[in-house]
Amino acid sequence: MHPRLKAVACCLASTLILLPALVTPRTGAQNREAFTRQAWTLDEAVAALSLQPRDAYLQYVVLQLARRAGRFDEVEPHVRRLVATDADARAERRRGVDLFSLFTGALAVQESLQLDAMRSVTPTRAPPATVNGNVRNMNGNLSAPPARRRRQQPRQRRGQTRTRPTNSNVDFTDEQIVALMEGREPAPPARPRTQGTVQVSALKGPDIKSHPWEKMLAGRRPEVSALARAVPEDFYFAEFRALTKLLDAFEAGDLWGSHLYNQAFRDTATLDVGERLKRQLAVETDPRTRPFYDLVVEEVAVAGSDPFVREGSDVTLLFRVKQPLFFRERMDSFIDAAAKARPDARRETGQYLGVEYVQLQTPERDVSVVSAYPEEGLHVRSNSLAAFRRVVEAIKGKDANGRAVRRLGDISEFAYIRTLMPRGDAREDGFVYLSDPFVRRLMGPVVKLTERRRMVCYNHLRMIGHAALLFRTERGRAPENLEELRASGAAPGLFGEGALSCPDGGRYALSADATAGTCSHHGHALRMTPNIEAPVAQVSGEEADEYGDFVNEYNQYWRTFFDPIAFRLKVTPEELRVETIVLPLIDNTIYTGLANALGGAPEPLDALPVPRRNIFSTGLRLNKERLFKELRAEQGRRPGAVREDLFDLPFGLSGGAASEKTYGLLSKGLGNQWAFHVYDSSPPFELNMPSLLGMLASSGAGRGGMGGGEFGSFVPFVTLALLSLNSPVYLSFPVADEKVVDDYLNWSDAALSHAARNERRGRWFDFEYDFYKFKLSTGEPARAFGLRFDPARLSFYWARIGRGVYVATKPFILEDLAALHAQGQTPTTTPNEDLTGHGLARVRAGSWNEVLPGYNRAWAENEREACLNNLGPLSSAARALTASGAGAPSGEALDRATVELAGRLAGARFACPEGGAYHVSPDGRQVSCGVHGTAADPRQPAAPSEQSAAGRTMRRLTDLTATLTFMDDGLHAVLVVKRK
Repeated sequence: MHPRLKAVACCLASTLILLPALVTPRTGAQNREAFTRQAWTLDEAVAALSLQPRDAYLQYVVLQLARRAGRFDEVEPHVRRLVATDADARAERRRGVDLFSLFTGALAVQESLQLDAMRSVTPTRAPPATVNGNVRNMNGNLSAPPARRRRQQPRQRRGQTRTRPTNSNVDFTDEQIVALMEGREPAPPARPRTQGTVQVSALKGPDIKSHPWEKMLAGRRPEVSALARAVPEDFYFAEFRALTKLLDAFEAGDLWGSHLYNQAFRDTATLDVGERLKRQLAVETDPRTRPFYDLVVEEVAVAGSDPFVREGSDVTLLFRVKQPLFFRERMDSFIDAAAKARPDARRETGQYLGVEYVQLQTPERDVSVVSAYPEEGLHVRSNSLAAFRRVVEAIKGKDANGRAVRRLGDISEFAYIRTLMPRGDAREDGFVYLSDPFVRRLMGPVVKLTERRRMVCYNHLRMIGHAALLFRTERGRAPENLEELRASGAAPGLFGEGALSCPDGGRYALSADATAGTCSHHGHALRMTPNIEAPVAQVSGEEADEYGDFVNEYNQYWRTFFDPIAFRLKVTPEELRVETIVLPLIDNTIYTGLANALGGAPEPLDALPVPRRNIFSTGLRLNKERLFKELRAEQGRRPGAVREDLFDLPFGLSGGAASEKTYGLLSKGLGNQWAFHVYDSSPPFELNMPSLLGMLASSGAGRGGMGGGEFGSFVPFVTLALLSLNSPVYLSFPVADEKVVDDYLNWSDAALSHAARNERRGRWFDFEYDFYKFKLSTGEPARAFGLRFDPARLSFYWARIGRGVYVATKPFILEDLAALHAQGQTPTTTPNEDLTGHGLARVRAGSWNEVLPGYNRAWAENEREACLNNLGPLSSAARALTASGAGAPSGEALDRATVELAGRLAGARFACPEGGAYHVSPDGRQVSCGVHGTAADPRQPAAPSEQSAAGRTMRRLTDLTATLTFMDDGLHAVLVVKRK
């Protein structure tokens, strides 16, 4: 599951756990209507949940039935173990770092936007049991209380010494004194919590200033589009040179996103946000309309005030058109068709700042469109009247009170970014920008607190949907109202009262089709009212304190400036290119550690010759300049001293002259890079190379840089040893001075020979060494060194071949490299911009051969798990449909109705990634897949089919690269996917 959606699911599941204990059931006569044959029993629901532990509806059913049976305290811990907290999800996100999340900048974007912060809305069941002031969390571990979470010390900035703040006037508590006596840092005294209510306008956001954009711009005036001047500065902005390019980007993202989503999160439910937005905006984009758009649309843009589109957000389309009359006739016809198809839609006309508009909206916002033509050749289409007005103000340059409006295209910040990514560049089909004001607004109290309250309501509305489905399953009909849900015991109480109330005072009701909840303030569960239409003005003291804690944590990043983020996209049938700039560099431990270890002038990172069987490479441009500068500074403090401990190596290559030799090799003999490469082979066990390398990079990217030491001498070799157990691998080092390298290799022969002849195993865990020299078939001298622990042996082979030094786990790799050199292949002299930087990860899918069967099976296994995760929601829908008895559909009609109902309940489209058909069992209680079977009786294809996202995606993939470059004021990342 996507990290942000996973956080939402965790919040919902946590709410389901705790709310039944908070709500006291009313007494009185219960509905005596007989249960259907499809009604759940508690034991049956618990058994189903054990096979589908991620199914929020089954969690709700188990808890609600346990509450009825008086067994809530017995069953609740079992369900709680299945639910991760928001903090757990965020920690998992940080632990799940891989090379591609690092080198594409995805981690930096995620950290900058903090989309999962303050989205945990779990209510407090009771005062939690504490141990020394710490709350015992769901897994029984100790964690800091949410409201009084201990603040970490600010992260150290580069070049600064961390100091512990002191205060001689602080009176320590007994617990703090004990901590000091035990050598632990005492937790600071809990600050007083705010009482009563607080005006949101009085709350202060993160205390981070903006860049000196005018100074950075230095008088340059890059080209800026007219559409950028039609959008407020605090909206996100995405412009494309043609509507078809926007659609191509969506389709490419859907193809690759479906595959990656299935593989990474074992989830194949498609949210269909794009299709939902097109229906909401009354826009048709089927293949028949594309020639029309190509003919009349010059460029198109998408803008909005926040990114929470999945739950419901404002989205505004802006079209710059070449044939206004023809375009207007067609676009207006779409609204007319929507109005005709929906008799319940309300059509109104209005005017704002002299701009006439038409608004069409249904009660539950499945159609919600505001359409206008503010200028000749400009069309605006929004799903929110409030957002539409903001856009009109930007177009007019003033608001309703005549005050000037700051437009994105007019500010120096946007102009500066356009100097880094010039408009009209051949590499740009689309440009996406998240401005400093947008990020500042997103981090501000209004959006954070409004969204948090909306998430509370969202959880309630989804619970209403669960209660309605449970009622339908037990009674064979849809519920009439919320009171009936309460009286029947399908709900933990009356939605709209007490703990089940909307935090903004909205009134709850059943949706028109009785499958979900609606709120008079926040709207439908799957199409919530955008935050821009219902900003919160006043909050409780507890909410204010929670936001204050968020701000304190955000400020601890020690960043000087806010982070504007820019993306540039290129979409062709042969290539998908995504370029990202994040300004400035977020000061978290991973990126700051990498920036310390890597740096200097960017270099081509894949310049050395590569054998045909190479399937994966990662290269790093080490910041030797910084390292040796620090060494020279230390020598100034310690005259005549060389950091011998820094260059110590085993086997006699350490101390005195040896360290001097090693210093010379690193400073003069080798270049600035090292790279790791994987060969095509049949691996004995599955190993995710990018994930392992990403974890090594992130765990070693501390103050000392890569590997925990200041230069991390042993990290490449430890990594090589670990990964060589699974595939032939090798390291490559560009050579700066061949003579220095050869002298070092010849000098080291004696020490290694001595170690091999004199080191013998004396204890259980000692190694015997082996060393010898040999010649490659092309004549180059090579060396071999073995570590023997009978009966196992691990050997390394190395040689200087041309302008590279190579260390391999198999001698045939050196032979392949030597053959390339003999054929005249030399390091690349013409740098490829997309392969130039400080860090590179590259997949050569065109070289996959022996690994492919294993990869195919792994992809197919992930798709099976994703498909089986669909069966829980589908089976629950089938139970409800067949509960009505004789009037229920059957056969193929039941299969189709089941998929349709499950999709309507979840706001998603359930489909087997392999194209398998879903079938309801004869008793109506279980759904199976024609390809993957059931969760209790699963089946597994050997490889993805031609129809699957994995099959289509990987069949076309030839090459994938991710390159990261650290700039003076941020980072630059490029992802390139090449296709057949």
